[in-house]
Amino acid sequence: MVNIKKHLSSELGRGTIVLFVMMNIYFFFSFLFHFIMARQLGPADYGVLAVLFSLMYIYGVPTEALQNLVARYTAKFNLKKQDGKIKNLMLRGLKKGFIVSIFLFGVGIILAEILAYFLPINFWLFVLANVMIFGSFSLPVVRGVLQGRKKFSLLGYGMITESVLKLLIAVVFVYLGFGVFGAMYGAIFSVLIGFIVSFEFNGKILKSKEKKADFEDARLESVPYFISMFVILLMFGIDVILAKRFFSAEKAGQYAVLSMLGKMIYFGTMSISKVMFPLSSEKYDKNENPLLIFKKTFLVITGLCVAAILLYFLFPELIVGILYGTKYLSVAPFLIYSAIAFSLLAMSNFIFLYKLSIGGLKKSYFLFTYLIIEITLLSIFRNSIKEYIIAFMVSNIIMFIGSLFLLRTAKHEQIKHNNSRV
Repeated sequence: MVNIKKHLSSELGRGTIVLFVMMNIYFFFSFLFHFIMARQLGPADYGVLAVLFSLMYIYGVPTEALQNLVARYTAKFNLKKQDGKIKNLMLRGLKKGFIVSIFLFGVGIILAEILAYFLPINFWLFVLANVMIFGSFSLPVVRGVLQGRKKFSLLGYGMITESVLKLLIAVVFVYLGFGVFGAMYGAIFSVLIGFIVSFEFNGKILKSKEKKADFEDARLESVPYFISMFVILLMFGIDVILAKRFFSAEKAGQYAVLSMLGKMIYFGTMSISKVMFPLSSEKYDKNENPLLIFKKTFLVITGLCVAAILLYFLFPELIVGILYGTKYLSVAPFLIYSAIAFSLLAMSNFIFLYKLSIGGLKKSYFLFTYLIIEITLLSIFRNSIKEYIIAFMVSNIIMFIGSLFLLRTAKHEQIKHNNSRV
């Protein structure tokens, strides 16, 4: 009991509780969005929406990578109370992000023609999905600053605002007959407002006198962030995209439900990883050992994943029926495979984030191996939804085993870092 109280009163404990609660409120409304859209649109159209969101998860590679990178540098500056440098980091990040977004949006329009034919889906829906690229390079900057400053409550408020508005706007537009377009309008407008809110939450930084910051080898350091997040998020969404290609519209929609229920586990533990990141980063920069933070966080995430797997195993039909309706009950027996797959993906992501927070994972190119394995397995084993989800699970088992080997080098890297600071 004493240890529990001590943990809850610690910075990690307080931050974990605050962000865990608020991010799961955010995810509650985000998943409520999917539950309602699945019922309003039906399996075929919901399958289209799921593909578009999977693409937006991939577009979200800059979101996760930039937010973690900005959070890491903000944590460094915040440790020395250098608000002016944090302001410089934020403004420069937003400016460069906007320029990159314009270029990538143009590339995305060209790719939209190819994807519209390959999947097939209305070209203009892909154009709307490409608009989200602008959010992928702006939201992570302002939220990364909040995360690095350990303003977890404000970070959570901004995210909740976004998810609630997405749900409300989408429901209204779909009800008015806009179909999948209406759901996309909700996503786009909510991201815009979410950015404005999070930007305002950094008012203290904006009022400070800007001071130019040197980011050392920021570009070089950003490479492992982008590669790790690219691999994780592509593995996170490529299954739904390929399912749209391999299966009928009806089956693709059913598989999307199976995948989305698994994603609930991944998103449900993400808040804990986000709290861990700036704390372990700060420990590392202060020449202290961050392994204790890692161990505590690992136990919490593992416990939540095990609980979710048991729940999905015991009550699959009840979960699918309540959340998505009877149209999707045929995939209920396969829910356990999705639970295991996304639990392992969540734990692998956590390990990668920990390594990034302490400056590890520099040679990150090997992560592409896991992505190749997943695409290969999904392309081969696609005769049925059951076979397909098991192949997805196996690919995540392989990546999780690989991520465990990274932990063997963590202690050695810490000792090496400590010696370099002496």
